[in-house]
Amino acid sequence: MLMEYDDPAKYVLDVVRFSYRGENYRGQGFLAWDPKTGFQLDALLDKNFVPVDSFKTLGQIIVNTKDDTFTLWLDVRGHGKAIARAFPLSQRRSLAPDNHLSMNLERVMFLYRWPHGPDTPSPFWSGSALYLTAKKLEFPDPLNTKSTLGGQFFEACISSGLFVEDDENWRLSGHSTSDDKFELNWALNKNRWCRNDAWRFGEAARRALSIVSAQMVWIAKQNLSRDLQRVEEMRQQDDARKLNYNFWPLLGEDMGPREDTKFTKSVFLKLTHFFLRGGLQAETCWNIYCQMADASRQKTTQAKELLLATILEAIFRTLYNHPFQDGKPGPPLRKKDEMERFRKEFFSDKWPNACKIALDLHGKLRHRNAHPDWLTSPSGALSKPELLKSYERQIFLSRFYGYMILGMAGFKDLEPQFPVVRFS
Repeated sequence: MLMEYDDPAKYVLDVVRFSYRGENYRGQGFLAWDPKTGFQLDALLDKNFVPVDSFKTLGQIIVNTKDDTFTLWLDVRGHGKAIARAFPLSQRRSLAPDNHLSMNLERVMFLYRWPHGPDTPSPFWSGSALYLTAKKLEFPDPLNTKSTLGGQFFEACISSGLFVEDDENWRLSGHSTSDDKFELNWALNKNRWCRNDAWRFGEAARRALSIVSAQMVWIAKQNLSRDLQRVEEMRQQDDARKLNYNFWPLLGEDMGPREDTKFTKSVFLKLTHFFLRGGLQAETCWNIYCQMADASRQKTTQAKELLLATILEAIFRTLYNHPFQDGKPGPPLRKKDEMERFRKEFFSDKWPNACKIALDLHGKLRHRNAHPDWLTSPSGALSKPELLKSYERQIFLSRFYGYMILGMAGFKDLEPQFPVVRFS
């Protein structure tokens, strides 16, 4: 391991090199790490580097996308090679062109090469990741930890974790190292998965962990072993946030603690496999959840209702090729027909009534807020009875979206079970 995630550190860069707009640059410098601010790169180059001219861009708005990024190749003294992707706008502006490279980087990937590999290559791609969480992740498998002091048994601790051993597919183990950190290890069978799958596994698991725990989980660091090579990535700390109960996609704790952890494990495994395979449906499911998380963060009831309601229309437009065209209304989206199409494809004959309710609630939440009359009041002048209806509608529609995610992920014979909402 290059460094502990929580420990700030500073490293000497014997070489910094990159290409930008046909020019090659080379220099030396330093790389500082802090989990809260990420990486700070400072180097002196062999020529002036000013990707953003302060005078020419005065009064303009500059937008950088992934297409604008360039790759930095770093030789870290005593720690091998490293790679980072940088945006031109990350470079600190200067009044006059100079050769000082100074930018903040959210993530850096370090590359190690072992001098000697094993006599027999492993049949698995192995990796691990440390995740930042807003609440502790619970799985049903028993975890026994024994501590010794001076070689003598000192203490035994029994907790819970995640353990899967399926050599034809994968091996997984994970546990919470604290209330806000979760460590996951994986080994993927090389006959079934490729090397890129092993690297993408960390992100697929992050998405699955986020959905099953109703929070936005982030990767702090991850690594992958590739026989003679080890790749380790460190990322700037991000805020993990819980979703408001109204926006939970799955039943979760409504099922009871014991059933909840069993459900969490089975859903996590299937969703991870689903996101690892990728495709249109997988990306749609993740975007559904991200929109739900956005709705949960809104301050007003109106914004929450509108964001949550528009998800349903976005699902149909994405899955059934009804893209929005600016200035061209095109044929109307027949939501009732598309809902029935979705039900036949992903649900069972038990779902007509739940689908009908979801369509009805979508209309009630969307139309009242898409055509507002509440601009003079921050709270929308909603009476208590109307607020109670709003909460019930949000909860039902959120759980319905969760079932849509599970249906697209391959869960069969889903039962339309929704929580009973009680108000004190």
